[in-house]
Amino acid sequence: MAPDPHRAAATAALVAASLGHGRSLDRLSQGLLLLALAALLLPELGATACGLLLASLIPAGVQAYHAFRCGLDSHIFAHWARHWPVGSLPDADLDAFDQALAHCFGMRPDTPDAATPRTLDDRARGALRLLRRQALALACQGLLVLAALVTRIV
Repeated sequence: MAPDPHRAAATAALVAASLGHGRSLDRLSQGLLLLALAALLLPELGATACGLLLASLIPAGVQAYHAFRCGLDSHIFAHWARHWPVGSLPDADLDAFDQALAHCFGMRPDTPDAATPRTLDDRARGALRLLRRQALALACQGLLVLAALVTRIV
């Protein structure tokens, strides 16, 4: 059964708006990254604090990757939200999008994933999973920077 274009547009708009919060997470992560890099320049920094700050660069990179993906997905879902209420068919657009992905990234259309097309709800869950992973990476980064600051103070 084909999804209702208005329901699909509302779902896409909600996902796009949620993914838009990834920009705030990314800015906070960049601030923590700058703090960590500045602290690494301190001459009397202990080995433990230095190690924790260096370790914080890993979740910062993971967060940056997820921020990029969330930003990309946000634009895609926003596009769908704008176009589905005015006559575009969600199933046709999703199929065309999958074909474009396969063409642009060289994915073979006969892979097991391509045999069963993903629904809009599957795509929404996947996109929101990216946002949760971005937030988790930011939390790890923040904890490592905080731990480094605490070891520096103590």
